[in-house]
Parts: sequence; structure tokens; C-alpha cells
Amino acid sequence: MNVKFKMPKFGRNLTGKGFWKEIAMTTLATTISIILTFGTAHLIEQSQKKKAGRQTAMMVIHDIDQNVENLRVKAKAEEDYFEMTQHVVNNLDRIDAISPDTLLAVLDYILYTGTYQIDDSKEKIFHSSQDSWKNIDNASFIDLMQSFYHERHQYQELFNKDFRFLAPIPEEEQRRMMLEAPDFDIINNMSNVIKEKLRDKKVQLYLMYSKARSRTYNQVADLWKVKSERAKFIIGITDEELNEYVEKNKHSGRKVKERELLGHWTSRTSEDQVEELEFRDDHTFNNKVTVGIINPFYTGRLLSISSLTGTWKMEGDSLIMTFNKELHFELDRSKITYRPEMKDSVDSYIAHFEQMAHSMQQQQAQKKELLRKANAVYIDETGEKIEMTSTDQTSGVDQEINAYFFRSEKK
Repeated sequence: MNVKFKMPKFGRNLTGKGFWKEIAMTTLATTISIILTFGTAHLIEQSQKKKAGRQTAMMVIHDIDQNVENLRVKAKAEEDYFEMTQHVVNNLDRIDAISPDTLLAVLDYILYTGTYQIDDSKEKIFHSSQDSWKNIDNASFIDLMQSFYHERHQYQELFNKDFRFLAPIPEEEQRRMMLEAPDFDIINNMSNVIKEKLRDKKVQLYLMYSKARSRTYNQVADLWKVKSERAKFIIGITDEELNEYVEKNKHSGRKVKERELLGHWTSRTSEDQVEELEFRDDHTFNNKVTVGIINPFYTGRLLSISSLTGTWKMEGDSLIMTFNKELHFELDRSKITYRPEMKDSVDSYIAHFEQMAHSMQQQQAQKKELLRKANAVYIDETGEKIEMTSTDQTSGVDQEINAYFFRSEKK
């Protein structure tokens, strides 16, 4: 703000009355200037604090919403797993006719695979600085969030310690199952394993509490959803404002143009898995996934290579890929070595793997409709990295999945 004030001209002749008038005007001008300067700075500082407080509030409210979504996913997964398991229980005498995917899902359901984990990064940010609380400046909101985080830790402990929530086949028993299985692979003897375990009283007790688990997940989600709505109401945050915050913080790149997608892209999701995408200017693409499989029968990695082709187009910020039905698959065993006495075990393992791949090829070919996949695509400032975001609905609840690809030379 530029404010001009009349300053006294001491070089001219002033009467006593005029002199004191000039001094008074100077003092008044200085005082007003100070008030305007520091008053404006104070208003800006207060505005920034209020904005920071709303940002922090939206961050932790979104944290509640994500936990609600996670519990909805667990509840739906619990229902789906129970239904599949009941189907197997009711058809134990015809278990060999049940699809391997269903049997694998049931086995995964009853095997203990780890504790229930939460992402507490937002909680740590919220608690890390008293400035966060000062900027929000609302005791009711602070108390509400403290209540949510306290409850979340209590339920995490419940899910990780109460026997009704713990998968019934612990790690030590899984180890014994592997020792007794042909070639130490439970999958090679999956039908017999599942028959035995579904008659185990520990498993039957776990199944009996399935509805209670699902109900608990949904009840806690309902409780936390109310907290989320109350938190928004207390601070005066609308759903639209929160959605804008989520979208703004979801992507840091910019929307990609069609010509920028052309070429070869690679994503290495782990040391043993590489996905490649090639987009051509005739709007066809090739999607290739290479997975390195380790096994105690050999050293090195057995390479599983699968690829699909199709067509692509851009609609707004979405990349639409339509996949052809033909799934191409091959196993590359050139990278493995083994002792002569292990040859039969290696051949048996590879034959089993090829049989599963053949089944997948048949399922893909028999699909009535072409698979269509939509991804929101953003590109970074360098033009060398893209983020592809898709929505997984297999659990009945939308889950966002992100993948990152780097521009590369075609091999």
C-alpha cells in the first residue's frame, strides 16, 4: 500500500504556531503509517494462520475418511471371503471341480498374514506442533480429533489381539504345512489342505465370527463417519471444499497430451517385477509384464512374461485402454540353474505354473466383452515420468491405485 503524507519543510520560516502545527502533522503521519504498516501485516499473518488451520483441518478430516473407507473395504472383503468359504464347505466332496482362484482365496482367508496396520503419518503431523492447534483455534475440533486417534489405536489393538479377528492358521502351522507338502509347496496339495483345515475347529470358530467381524468394521466406520461430518460442521468446511483439497493434493503433475504418451514406458514396481507400455501413433498399444520367480529348487529367477495388446485413446485427463482377448505367455528358464537331482522338482514346478497360465489364457479368450481400463494420467515437468491412477472395485469399495512409469528406450 502506497500512502503519501505531507512532510514538514523545515527550511522555510515558520511562526511558533506554524512550527508546532508542522510537528503535529508529522507525528500524526508517522503514527498512521505505523498503524497501516503493522496493522496490514497483522491482518495478513492472521489470514495465513487461518488458511493454514483450514488446511490442517482438511488433512485430518480426510484422514478420518480414508480410515472409514479402509474399514468398509475390510467389511466387504470379509463378506466375500466368507461366501466363497461357505461355497467350498458345501462342496467338499466336489472340491476338485472348484476353480483354483476360489481355493486360493479361501486359503488366503484362513492363513495369518500379518497385523492390521494403520497409516499414522497425518496423526504425527497433527500432534507434532502446537502451531497446528493454534492455527485451527477450535477446542471442540481438537478434542474430536484426539478422540478419533485414541479410538483408532484401541481398535487397532483389538483387531491385532482379539482371537475373533485373528486368522486361525498361524505362521508356525503354515511352516509345518509347507514341510509336509509335495516340494514344500502348499498349492501343489491345495485341495487336501483345504479339506483338512475346513474341518479344523479353530477354522470353524473363525468362520462363526465372520458376521460379527463384518458388523464391527461397518459399525466403527459409521462411528467415524459421524466424527468426520461433525468435524466439517465445526470448522465450516463443505464437502466441495474438501473434495477440492483432496483433488489438489492427489496429483502434482499436469494433464498429459496424446503426443506426449507416444513411445515406450517402464515401471519397476519391485526388484522382480517390470511392466512395460508402448503407445503407438496408430492408437494401438502393447502391455508387457515380466516377473522374476524365485524358488528353493533353483538359483536365479524363472521369468514369467505375459503381454496383451489393444487400442488406446484420451478422454479429458483419462487414458482409455481396450485390451484384446489374446493373452500371450511364456516362461524363460534361461536365467536359472539347479543341481541334476533337482531336475524333476523343477520340471514339475514349471509344468504346474504353465498349467495355471494356460487356464488364465482360456479365461481371457472366453470373456464375452473386451476388457476396458480407464486411468487418470498426469505427467511431470520433465515429460519423462507419468502417474497412472485407476480405481479398483473388486472389494466392492472404490480403491485408488497409482502406478508410475518412466520414459525408456524400446528393448
